[in-house]
Amino acid sequence: MITLACGGLELDLSPDVGGSVVGLTYEGRPVLRTVAQGTMDVLETASFPLVPYANRIENGSFRFEGREIHLPLNFGDHPNSLHGHGWQAAWRVGPVSRDRVVLTYDHPADAWPWAYSAEQVFTTTENTVRMQLSLRSRADKPMPYSLGLHPYFPRVPGSSVTAEVNGMWLSSPNMIPTQKVAAGTLIDLARGQAIAKAPFVDNTFTGWKGPARIVQPELGLDIELSASPNCGFFHMFIPEGADFFCAEPTTAMPNAFNRPEPASESGAKVLAPGAAVSMQMQLAIRKL
Repeated sequence: MITLACGGLELDLSPDVGGSVVGLTYEGRPVLRTVAQGTMDVLETASFPLVPYANRIENGSFRFEGREIHLPLNFGDHPNSLHGHGWQAAWRVGPVSRDRVVLTYDHPADAWPWAYSAEQVFTTTENTVRMQLSLRSRADKPMPYSLGLHPYFPRVPGSSVTAEVNGMWLSSPNMIPTQKVAAGTLIDLARGQAIAKAPFVDNTFTGWKGPARIVQPELGLDIELSASPNCGFFHMFIPEGADFFCAEPTTAMPNAFNRPEPASESGAKVLAPGAAVSMQMQLAIRKL
C-alpha cells in the first residue's frame, strides 16, 4: 500500500488491486468508504479506474469499423462486460513523493484488439485530492474508448448529492440504457437528493455541469466533486440496503459503443494510433 499525506488529508492506494484507492480520510473522517485492511477484492475498495471503457458493453460485443468485437464477460454471471481491464489488473508504481504518485498499466492486444497504456496520477493538498486517468494507444489502428472513475462514498442517514444535469437514461433489467427521460424522473439531483429517500439507482445522467456537492452531515463533511470538461456524464449507483453509494464522472454513457446516437450524445470517442487522452476528477473537502 502507498500512502500520501498532506495536512489533514490521507490517501491510501493499492496498486496490486486494480490500481485502486483503499482509503481517503480528512482529519480522520472518511471521505470515501472505509475498506477492510488487506482486501484483495477491487469491488470492496474505495475507488478504481474505468479504462479503456467505462461501465457496460452489452453482451460484451460491439461492431467497430466493420469488425465484430467480442469481449470476455468479466463480472461473474453478469451478461455484459464491465469497466475495461484496469480495475482487474495490477498497476506498476512510478515516481512517488509526499503528495504525488504515478501508477501505470500496459495492456497488449487480445480480445480487445488494441494495445494501450494507461496511467493514473494522484495528487494531494491539505484538503483536495486530484485523480488523473490517461489512456495512450499503442495500436496501429483507431481505437474506441471511454474513461471514468468509480468512487464509493459512505452512506450515512443525512447523505445528499446535488448536481446540475439535463437528462437521465432509464435502463433494462441488465442495466443497459433504453430511453432518455427528464433528469428528475427517478431522483432529483438538481434540488439535492437525499440518499436515504432514493430508490435503487444504477443510471447515467447527461449534460452534467460540475461540480457536484456531496454533503455528509453525520461525518461533518462537505465535498465538492469536480471533473474535467470531457466528463459530461454522471453515473449514480445507489444500491438498496448498502452502506455506500457511488457518484461516477465518465466521458461516455454505458454501452456507448453500441448506441445509434452520435458521439456528441453517447460520448463514444475514437483514439488515433499513438494518441493520448485523459480525464480528471477532484475532490475538495471542507468541514461543515
